[in-house]
Amino acid sequence: MDITAENLLDFYATPLGQRAGEALGQRIRHWWPDLSGLRLMTSGYGLPLDPAIMAGTPLSLAHVVPARLAGVTGSALFPQTARALVTDDTLLPLDSDLIDRAILIHRIEHARRQDRTFREVWRVLRPGGRLIVVVPSAFGLWAQMPANPFGRGKAFTGLALAAVLNEQLFSLERMRNGLFFPPLSALKWARLPTGGVLIAEAQKFAGPAQLLQPGKAALNHRRSAAPVNKVLDQETRRRDHRGKPKEADRSR
Repeated sequence: MDITAENLLDFYATPLGQRAGEALGQRIRHWWPDLSGLRLMTSGYGLPLDPAIMAGTPLSLAHVVPARLAGVTGSALFPQTARALVTDDTLLPLDSDLIDRAILIHRIEHARRQDRTFREVWRVLRPGGRLIVVVPSAFGLWAQMPANPFGRGKAFTGLALAAVLNEQLFSLERMRNGLFFPPLSALKWARLPTGGVLIAEAQKFAGPAQLLQPGKAALNHRRSAAPVNKVLDQETRRRDHRGKPKEADRSR
């Protein structure tokens, strides 16, 4: 992996990084304004989106950071929230059909095996669950400048991202560009004709039987699911006292 969580932490601590995080958070908040009663997960490095997601009052939220991204320092890089967890690069320690919404950011462009990453996300999403993917745009200025996180890893065209989602059993619902400002604080007020990232929303749909069952390695790995499930359960219990869950939540 050509980027680390430490690089991302440093970037999002800068004025440019804060602006980028706010812009992406606003887009996600616009698409998903009400998250009450829903379980959410981010995969990659979703901590900058935490304020926007929590504004939707989800039932629970976990930021899952791949171990290869976190490096040797691990969770010491995430003191600001207990919702961040370091896990295996491809196997998520979560039960199948547990998550309602998922967000992949700083994830797909660095994945060694995109198919394995998507397969695990597909597995943990409930039927009809929704996914947002944020990737560098091949036509954007951000992808041409490696000093920022979106300038590293694989960049995508809209057609390529749509094809990947379809291959991995996700139905593309909508796609937009984001980050229309340049990746240079000196040009803060300039506006680019094309965005620096692509933001796509897709929905999980059923597929071939061989993709519906996790492999033996995944089954063994889920025995260690307690840390992530515990965080989700704690988040759920903290919100239970605010009111009874909706009928749709009880049915799940």
